[in-house]
Amino acid sequence: MDTQTAPEQDALQSFISDGTPDAIRARYASLPALAAELDFGELDRSIVVLDTETTGFSFNHDELTQIAAARMDRGEIVEWFVTFVNPGKPIPEEVAHLTNIHDSDVASAPEPEEALAALVKFVGDSKIVAHNAEFDRTFTTRHPSGYPLLENTWIDSLDLARIAVPRLKSHRLLDLVRAFGAPLSTHRADADVAATCAVFRILLAGIAAMPPALVREIARLTTADRWPTQVVFEWFASEEGCRNVSRETFEAPETARSFSLRSLRRERLGKVERSAKVDADDIAADPLRSLVFPTAEEIDEAFSADGLVGSLYEDFEPREEQRAMAEAVRAAFASSENLMVEAGTGVGKSMAYLVPSALTARKNGITVGVATKTNTLLDQLVYHELPALSRSLAEADPDAPSLTYAPLKGFAHYPCLRKIDRLVGDGDHVRVVAGKEQSQAPALAALLSFIEQTEYDDMDSLKIDYRVLPRRMVTTTSHDCLRRKCPYFGVSCFVHGARRRAEAADVVVTNHSLLFCDLVADGGLLPPIRYWTVDEAHGAEAEARRAFSLALSAEDITRLAGRVSADESSRNVFVRAERRVVAPSAEEGATLFYALTAKARAAGTVYADAAREFCAHLKDLLFFDQNKKGKGYETVELWINDDIRQSATFAQVIELGQVLSSAAEKLVTASQELVGYLEGLDGAAEVQREVASLAIELKDQVKAIDIILVHPDEAYAYAATLSRKKDRVAEKLEALLVNVGPAMNDTLFARTHSVVFASATLVVDDRFDAFESALGLNASEFSACRMCRLDSSYDFDGQMTVYVAEDMPEPNDPRYLDALQRFLADAHRAQRGSMLTLFTNRREMEKCFDEVQPRLKEDDLRLVCQKWGVSVKGLRDDFLADEHLSLFALKSFWEGFDAPGATLKGVVIPKLPFSKPTDPLSCERAARDDQAWRRYVLPAAVLEVKQAAGRLIRKADDAGVLILADRRLLTKSYGKAFLNSLPSRTIKVLPAAAIVEELARNAIR
Repeated sequence: MDTQTAPEQDALQSFISDGTPDAIRARYASLPALAAELDFGELDRSIVVLDTETTGFSFNHDELTQIAAARMDRGEIVEWFVTFVNPGKPIPEEVAHLTNIHDSDVASAPEPEEALAALVKFVGDSKIVAHNAEFDRTFTTRHPSGYPLLENTWIDSLDLARIAVPRLKSHRLLDLVRAFGAPLSTHRADADVAATCAVFRILLAGIAAMPPALVREIARLTTADRWPTQVVFEWFASEEGCRNVSRETFEAPETARSFSLRSLRRERLGKVERSAKVDADDIAADPLRSLVFPTAEEIDEAFSADGLVGSLYEDFEPREEQRAMAEAVRAAFASSENLMVEAGTGVGKSMAYLVPSALTARKNGITVGVATKTNTLLDQLVYHELPALSRSLAEADPDAPSLTYAPLKGFAHYPCLRKIDRLVGDGDHVRVVAGKEQSQAPALAALLSFIEQTEYDDMDSLKIDYRVLPRRMVTTTSHDCLRRKCPYFGVSCFVHGARRRAEAADVVVTNHSLLFCDLVADGGLLPPIRYWTVDEAHGAEAEARRAFSLALSAEDITRLAGRVSADESSRNVFVRAERRVVAPSAEEGATLFYALTAKARAAGTVYADAAREFCAHLKDLLFFDQNKKGKGYETVELWINDDIRQSATFAQVIELGQVLSSAAEKLVTASQELVGYLEGLDGAAEVQREVASLAIELKDQVKAIDIILVHPDEAYAYAATLSRKKDRVAEKLEALLVNVGPAMNDTLFARTHSVVFASATLVVDDRFDAFESALGLNASEFSACRMCRLDSSYDFDGQMTVYVAEDMPEPNDPRYLDALQRFLADAHRAQRGSMLTLFTNRREMEKCFDEVQPRLKEDDLRLVCQKWGVSVKGLRDDFLADEHLSLFALKSFWEGFDAPGATLKGVVIPKLPFSKPTDPLSCERAARDDQAWRRYVLPAAVLEVKQAAGRLIRKADDAGVLILADRRLLTKSYGKAFLNSLPSRTIKVLPAAAIVEELARNAIR
């Protein structure tokens, strides 16, 4: 595997995360050839690569079914050890399907003790390599005959992958071998060993290609006793390692060039010069200038076969709906009006708003914005749509400046170099995870490597164990950021560097969350953008409400109490101030300093006592839980109405809240006095900002206590989220903005010239009324809004058949669940799989799965379920990979899940997705408005069904069925609102048996 062919190079590039610098892409592409050239010394001699298969993932209840190991020398396998193992219990069906190891294979195999004894003899004293080594190490050393393996050095190739190639989208063994063109793994232990052998040396080459100073720093982080894989980095940092890989002359640790995050950033970024765009408000206010917008003719030309968009695609066919949407966006921008536009699947709405946005930005030298609900769409725009549009614009006018664009997210999405630098300086720490002590070193090493290989990308795609290295330890908030007092402030900083890049871009793409949080922060988080497109706008109201609401979280309060009352400096900011800040040499100044810290510490202790008492009594509100049937659910959601407010139980919560508020105010005063004193003192900047941030958080808490408990405001609905688990602190009180419209008019619409709201699902029963009311559109001079509805460019009537089961019992009928289970089993059999069933209730889903799955198994049909603890991404990947797999799923699959072609032939909705009757916001609205259900609950459910239906037809040649098993569509007056809102007019109302018969006939065709 000396070199990679062009197809292999293309395959590798598809596995690398979008936004990866070209130099890093080239580095990854060079690794197979580099691996063939280098000698890795002791890491390349008599190495045993090992893998195991088991009956499951529980170390306590599962057992080995296969062990495979290979001895590798200089990249060549010289000896094999492979054996099945009799686990003494049946192999579960899903495990057998995955591994192709069945009960018959292991029936006469040796038992674990015998197999492990033979493995120990094979391994000897060699180093062992395994992918996710902790798993294999645990299963091979749980029996006495395997104990000797505890003395071997275990190298985890998964850790190496996360550190050497952190910009890969996945570090699963299967994906690594696909990326680098190694033999494909088949999930059998022997095949996995062969794959790991092929990948191991490539990963060693990846470490050889890393900056030597970074490799030395990773070796220094910890010892092999805490993290056995450290021996790999120790070897590369040694004299032999430096000599073998010819990276640089070896320097002894005491003389070696010190590691520097600042140097890493400087080498990655080079010299960066960017100028912020002008604010469109400044142009509008300048009597000598005026804003210029593209003309209708320019839009028509752009969407012609030879225009900007037409030139992007070989088989482009002009779509009138796309051109009409682009023209509507242009007109809205030009007239400083807002726009609601529903564009069905296939219209091409992304380009329809990007083209007028880009042209508006370029003509005026301003920045325009796009906000998306999902990261999937954000990445699609930044890494696919906008680059294509930029190339097209360059071809049309080679002399014009290139179209620039940038993604931007909130603080918590980016690594904080100041915090990470401190973690590196402190050295390795151990955290207890799932009852085991684990080193932070592998996660910190992967984070450092990600920083070295990244310009300004967020860390959302970074694969590290956040249980060991929590995100809050390596990210910051807008309150905590030191800004100009931080040594990394400016272009080196991920957050502020990304913002500077955004300020200089023609188009900024962000998410709904940051857009609405920016409104709350009075414009402090985003550049001044006056023209916005809010895509996936059906989610805008919920995100806006989240931003403008208030909360009292027991978890946050308890964490804050720990920050101000703990004895150790690592947790208590006031203790840290005493130990880190250089007090004035004058006796009087030092006395005042320690008096202020003592006052703050005392106030912190009082606050912590009040906080613990308040949080402990929040569970008293469980007294009002009326859902006795729901005892199986851990979490209770409670509407705080007038009856609860007038109770003695709630009166005690109010009283304790007032005590907490008083303690918080005194701590704010003490903190502000300390902040003032620390100004200008040596080494005080970081502590000063921490204390200031603490004061801000406490002020927010005082405000929330006042509104939620003491002086409730009618603008809000009030809710309590409570945990039934006595030992879990997860309670939360919230003030939820009932109507976000006034807030939108005071902020978003008042600060912008034009906002376009775009989605495939805004209209309910041919009307925009619900969305218009929800966002406060056409409620003031700022929120004047046009409307535009465009049907799909696809033939939904011909491609999607909607079935309504007319004889199903209604959901509250005792016969409903049995009938649903029979219908689902029959429908899946008739369709031969490839079905997605979307539930609204976890318990009903699991009951249906328990009944339906065994029936389908008899017909060799696979069905999986979104159970607790199951990875949503894993389910999505499995569904897309297996054309015949069917899935029972919940909320996370109702929207944003694309399964084009034959992977998805049918969507089933057993029950209409109305919000729970106990939902606090719905209860508050119902108490105020007897038409609230039809104004709010019904439209939301209709849009959810439209979103679910949208999973089915994703391409022009897709086809499938939508099955609605809720008879209320026929028996209730609101049923027509659902049916009239569906994209297909081909609706068949039939008995369940007739639907099954028709599915079977069509499947035969």
